[in-house]
Amino acid sequence: MHARIGDQPRHYERLNLTPGVVQSWEDGLRTDPDAGTFEWWYCDAHLDDGSVLTVEFHTKPPFVSPKAPLTPFVLLTLTRPDGTRTDKTCATESSEFTASSQHCDVAIGRNTFREDEGDYLVHVEIDDVVLDLKLTAEVPPWRPATGHAFFGPDEEHYIAWLPVTARGTVHATLTADGKTRDLTGSGYHDHNWGNIAPRKVLDHWYWGRAQIGAFTIVTLMFVSQERFGKAALPAVLITHGGGFVLSAVGDEAVEFTERDLQVHPTTRVPFGTNLAYQVSDDTDTYTITFHCEKEAFLLDFGPAGAYHRFMGGVSLHRSGPDNAETFHARTLWELLHFAPRRPSDATDPPAGPGNVPLIGHQA
Repeated sequence: MHARIGDQPRHYERLNLTPGVVQSWEDGLRTDPDAGTFEWWYCDAHLDDGSVLTVEFHTKPPFVSPKAPLTPFVLLTLTRPDGTRTDKTCATESSEFTASSQHCDVAIGRNTFREDEGDYLVHVEIDDVVLDLKLTAEVPPWRPATGHAFFGPDEEHYIAWLPVTARGTVHATLTADGKTRDLTGSGYHDHNWGNIAPRKVLDHWYWGRAQIGAFTIVTLMFVSQERFGKAALPAVLITHGGGFVLSAVGDEAVEFTERDLQVHPTTRVPFGTNLAYQVSDDTDTYTITFHCEKEAFLLDFGPAGAYHRFMGGVSLHRSGPDNAETFHARTLWELLHFAPRRPSDATDPPAGPGNVPLIGHQA
């Protein structure tokens, strides 16, 4: 079977894309929501008060099959510095969904996610929570190759990912628990869509993003199912200030290591508590490491899979011919897992240091 990143001229031609150029319509509606597809627009914000905010607008909830009819769904999660969390969801009738195919302009009932002269404006009203958020990009949009991973002998199935705003400034007004606060911070926005349920082609994926001083990093690791050869389909972006430092796509360009494997006590999903991505350009080598400290969010889909969002430390180590330096920050990242889980009576792997060779290049 076949799994690959769409990085060939035929892929750009098929998708009407220009290499290295992201156009506004690419962040518009890319699917027919009623025709065996999924699509969502995502935004997160690391706020200066220590809170983390995530917002998702879905054509169908993440636990629903793409074969389902249009089922508009909004999810807002606020994690406060003390670890307490507020989750709000909204599901509406299909008649309350609109989206432009020309640019990002999505409405689900009273909730809106739209682009306005380069800024992203997000409005959410669910129960007693009201959010108005403005995200202003600080770096250009990035598409890893075509942004599409293709599956099948004729590349008939795909999952697409477009990190439109890898880093931006956030200004938000949030009303929750009867209090209204004005908040600032750093934000991110991406867009995902496809024509097949990820669980039918993927074993799992890891995604992460972080602001580390003047650097911004975005990481993705797709791992296909066994029938697709457990193919590693990674991508890494590193920016500094307002410009790109390095864009790496594919397992020949990204060395990925998953360390300290543990099994989640509830979902029985194996996960690496330390993840490392290593990439190089002509002069320097960069190593990005995520270290899990706690769980920020969990969605258990039962036999269909599980979604884990983790929080912890992240570091960027840069080494070159004349110097080496390491930068540290805190961030969140996710694991979406579809492979069979470990039985509840199985012996869990021991915690502690050590590499776990899974896929791709190994340290």
